[in-house]
Amino acid sequence: MASKKEVTIYGAGMSGLIAAINLAREGYAVTVHDREKEFGGDPQYNPSTHTTPILPKKVSDYIGIDITPAFKPVMDCPFYFHDTVLHFPVSGMYTVERGNRTSSLDALLYPMACDLGVKFEFNSPLKKENLTSLAPGTIIACGLTPQVYEMLNIPYRKWYGWISRGEIGFDGRSWIWFDEGITEYGYLSSVNNYYFDLLFSIKPVTKETLERYKESIKRHQGVEHDNWQYATGAVPVADPSNPQLVRGGNIYCGTISGFMDPMGWFGITGAIISGKIAAMAVSDMAAAQREFARFSIHFKRALHIKNYLWYPFIRPNVTGMEKTVNLIGAKRLEKILGALIREDRHIPLFAIPGFAHIGSCY
Repeated sequence: MASKKEVTIYGAGMSGLIAAINLAREGYAVTVHDREKEFGGDPQYNPSTHTTPILPKKVSDYIGIDITPAFKPVMDCPFYFHDTVLHFPVSGMYTVERGNRTSSLDALLYPMACDLGVKFEFNSPLKKENLTSLAPGTIIACGLTPQVYEMLNIPYRKWYGWISRGEIGFDGRSWIWFDEGITEYGYLSSVNNYYFDLLFSIKPVTKETLERYKESIKRHQGVEHDNWQYATGAVPVADPSNPQLVRGGNIYCGTISGFMDPMGWFGITGAIISGKIAAMAVSDMAAAQREFARFSIHFKRALHIKNYLWYPFIRPNVTGMEKTVNLIGAKRLEKILGALIREDRHIPLFAIPGFAHIGSCY
């Protein structure tokens, strides 16, 4: 009997697990390496919860894995511009948990991989001295760590921010907060009686900005928590060429492949879809390259908008955004957005993997 063809994956996160499951189903002998001591990802970030635009059923059909049990619809997602509140439409918005808790997406995928015979080697990081000896077609799915981007010579932006997380007494609530002290936003998402709160920026975030965020959220939402930790990480939105399926003979998937939205930094759906594409690349590289290009088609355009319009002119002027909302009227603007953003309409308001990818699953 011929032995199974072996495939090695570095990274046991969402994209690595989805690639492993698909490859194992196709008869490959799959070994997944991860630097952590167990599944569930980097403890700096996980457990965590994330609100993201996604159609769980369509994405499940595309990747061949039913992930719908892990995704719960968002019930409310207000945007705060100082004291002006805009209730953003939540159609097509879902929250998912990451990490090693039993209610997480990782905990849904990991047993599937084990049942298919996928082998896991934890406490086994990708090292620079091993790069030249990797077998062609090795899959790299190593996430958000700056040191890994540097080791692999992948352009990245470093982010800075404050993280709070833990159990909480509600589900399905999210919010977005804009302030001049950060370049991105503050947000909270909640599901499975767990919350993840992140205030982040491409510039260091002061404690004064954190205090403004805490005061605002306490006043508007009646929520406060004090277990904040400062954190940094990497995102592949530094260069228009960031999205790449193959580098140096290795297959990349997840965030490190550049498969994320450069505007809002959504990465959940990109990681899920790119895991499927990475598995496809092992047996049919041409088809995988076509799919990767199809899903990331808006990346360059969105990155240019972010760098040359959003960052220098729009984002620093939160007062201007607030005045615009008040001029149009929050209720009127909510109705306009609600008419545009519906699950039966897949208007590309965001780059991959924001709303633009949703209609591309078929």
